[in-house]
Formats: sequence, C-alpha cells, structure tokens
Amino acid sequence: MKNLTSRETQGVLVENRLDSRGKPGFAFRNPSSAIFYDWHAHPCHQITYAKRGTTQIEGPDGHHLLPTAHAIWIPAETRHRTMIRDLDGVSVYFDPAYFPHDHMAHIQTFPITTMLQEMLLHTVRWQPGSAEHDPIARSFFQTVDLLCLEQMQAKTARHFTLPRATHPSIVRAMEAALASPGQANLNWILRHAGMSERSFRRHFHGETGMTWQDWIAQARLFHAANLLAEGQRVTDVAAGVGYASLSAFAKAFTNLMGISPVRFRNL
Repeated sequence: MKNLTSRETQGVLVENRLDSRGKPGFAFRNPSSAIFYDWHAHPCHQITYAKRGTTQIEGPDGHHLLPTAHAIWIPAETRHRTMIRDLDGVSVYFDPAYFPHDHMAHIQTFPITTMLQEMLLHTVRWQPGSAEHDPIARSFFQTVDLLCLEQMQAKTARHFTLPRATHPSIVRAMEAALASPGQANLNWILRHAGMSERSFRRHFHGETGMTWQDWIAQARLFHAANLLAEGQRVTDVAAGVGYASLSAFAKAFTNLMGISPVRFRNL
C-alpha cells in the first residue's frame, strides 16, 4: 500500500481539482491501487460508491467501513483520511451552494440500489468545471443527490462505524486493538489501557455508547472485510481475526454485511 504524506495528498486534491467546488458537481473513477490518503478536507460534499473492493475512512467521529455495494457520505469541509484497497468505484462531488445538507453533518455509510448504482457511475461523464452551464447535468446531480439522501434516511440495522474516544487510556487501547484485532482479548486490552476492568468498561461505554465486546467484534469484522477484499481465504481470515469457529464468523459477518464472507470475497 502506498502511504501519501499530507503534502502529497494535497497535491492529489489540486491535480483533480478537488480544492474547488466545480459547480454544481462532478465525478471521477477511483484509483484501483491500494493507497492511503492523509488527513484532508474539500469544499464539496462527497459520495463514494464501491462497486467492488473495500475502503476505510477515518473521520472526526470514528472509523467508517465502505463495503462492496454501498456508498459513503462525507459532508463538505469534514477532515478525514482514506484507505483504499483494490476499489472499483466512483466518487461524486456536490457543491454545497446547490445542495445544502446541514442536517447530514456526519459521515455515513448506506446501501445502494441497482438504479442508483448506474446513476452514480453515469456521473463520470461530467468532469470538474464541465457541468456548470449544463441544465441536464444540474438536474441529474440534483436527482442523484435526492435519491442518495432517501437511502441515507432509510432505517437499517447495520452499522458501519467504529466510534472513537477522547480518554487517553481508551484511545491507547483502541489503537492497540485496531492494530491487532485478532489478539485483542479483554486482559490484553486492559494492560494497554492501564485500567481496572470496571473502570475500563464504564469509561469505554461512556465514550462510545458501545460495550467493549460489541466494539471489538465490529472491529474484527471491519478487518476481515479488508482481508477478504484482498482475496485471502475465508478460513484464514476467520482465524486471523480471532474466530475459533468458521460458522460463528460467517454468521457474524453476514449479519453486518448482508452477504456471506464467501460471496463478499468473490465480489
């Protein structure tokens, strides 16, 4: 994976004209190579759709997973960093002057319908600066924006966000767990946090709104999605992220992603 510095990331933004608004919107296909963009922000709302592959975005409120057949909403001027792994997809940018969404102020992952998938892919016909005086482009971007908003507002039982914390001990424990989710059992993580079990559980829930068990289970599945997207075997991935039972892993993964690990890998 290629890790870009802050300066290199800013260079990519300028090269792709992401430092301007590009009225009323524009789009481009995402790079398919594995790349890690440093912290950055841009003046447009962003929707990235993953036709294939997996991406992780880290924002102010935590880590967000973008799995296959989903899209992610990143509000304008939101600082984030992005890790792309073998992604086949498209990023669409909307000028906030045309599409104000103050009520959608947080990064959010949401499922995509077949119709909306084709519409998002179609937006690549408009490059930065080419849609401002095109009435068809303005109407098309407005329709895509409203359809995505409808999908974001639809209730779903699946959550693709790992909340972050501010307490130094909890942050230290989270970083250790994300670096090695397969071995992050409770005793191991308490040593990293330097806290008693009672204090750790109380502070962790207070900071994240999740129990430690739910958080680490989701972190393991996020990591599993990345490994499966790289083409690793399901049995190896299950063991690598800490599951002793393949059936238990398959059930947990399917509950989160909506598809089995085998099908996700094949996609």
